[in-house]
Amino acid sequence: MIGQMDYLQRSVLLLCSFLFFTSQLQAQENKISVRDALNLAFQNNPELNRAVEQIEIEKSYRGTALGIESPELYYFKEGIDGGLFSEQRWGVSQSIAFPLTGYYQRKKVSVNVDASRMQLSAVENSIRATVKLAYTELAYAIKKIELINREVDLAEELRQTAEARLEAGESTELDLIQAEIQLTQSQNALTEAEKLKNDARYALFSVIGLNPDEQMYGITYPDTLSYVEVEINQDEVMGGINQHPEILSGELKVEGFEREVKAVKSEFLPSLRFDYYQQDFGNGYDFNGFEVGVSIPLWFGVNEGQKVQRARAARSQAEWTLREKNLMIKEKAEKAWHGYEANRQKIESHLEVIESRSATLLELTREGYRMGELDLLRLLEAQRTYLEGQQMFYQTLKDYYVQLIELERYLPNEIVFTD
Repeated sequence: MIGQMDYLQRSVLLLCSFLFFTSQLQAQENKISVRDALNLAFQNNPELNRAVEQIEIEKSYRGTALGIESPELYYFKEGIDGGLFSEQRWGVSQSIAFPLTGYYQRKKVSVNVDASRMQLSAVENSIRATVKLAYTELAYAIKKIELINREVDLAEELRQTAEARLEAGESTELDLIQAEIQLTQSQNALTEAEKLKNDARYALFSVIGLNPDEQMYGITYPDTLSYVEVEINQDEVMGGINQHPEILSGELKVEGFEREVKAVKSEFLPSLRFDYYQQDFGNGYDFNGFEVGVSIPLWFGVNEGQKVQRARAARSQAEWTLREKNLMIKEKAEKAWHGYEANRQKIESHLEVIESRSATLLELTREGYRMGELDLLRLLEAQRTYLEGQQMFYQTLKDYYVQLIELERYLPNEIVFTD
């Protein structure tokens, strides 16, 4: 009997443990942090996967860059019209480009592989920024719902106070009507905020490529917006532009086209052909032969000359593209730094003055209204000042995060959402 009880206790304990760990696993599965979102985006993003495959495509040109064509096996026979002399031969012919051409082509392929790798890094940077921006919008939408819930609570408290004062004969029905209107407006704002949160959720799902059957309403988002002062030097940002993956990729593309120009110029040199064959003059294949041939670019004005012009034009295009990209990235980096600095100053101003003073103003005004010393309009104005200050703070905090995420593109390390 005691053994059965022990077995039953162990079974219950094992069942409870299983249910506990299962619930913990489900809780983990229903969370999406920024790191989770980034991992999903890196797995599912089509542009990133195309960039990975582009590296393999560029690598595949290494063999053909040597300029070694497929060998040609041939058979030759004469005297088939019944003449006295008859000869036949079997042979193999191999054509190769001039060695210098193959050298430049290999160099070009090597540079193109490096350029594709830099382009992959640029795509990863872009995806990282896009995911973080989408998550920031969602975190802000969630925080905005919290703020509007606070607004609804204040409006409900105001309605109850106005109703109590009306029953006590301390105010008119106009105060109650105004309070009810305020409450309804706050509830409508909450409905709109819920809609914006759902829009932000689906925007994040789209960015990370989450399957529709995994897009559940019960998913939670643990990473939130909080102010952490970050000191970023403008010279550090502008100095990092030269190491930006898009700039490095553009420079490598220019170098690749320079190699192409040299490779095309080397085609003015003769390509080589080697033939080895066995001859039969009627008594069997008793003789072996060997031939060496060279190609002479007599029509260089039509063939090689035009190729050189095309290669130079392509190089010039790449140089102009690099110049345009450099100017564009410098402009974006400059704007991001100034935006970061402006938002940082506004946040510090809010924390030093607005937050504490607006909270004190609201509390004193609420107390004054309850005591009958202040009218409803004064209380509504104090509530509006407090709530607008809170909303402005989190709007500025969101903008602060946006600018930091933009600055991450030009700095070697991540700044926000690093855990």
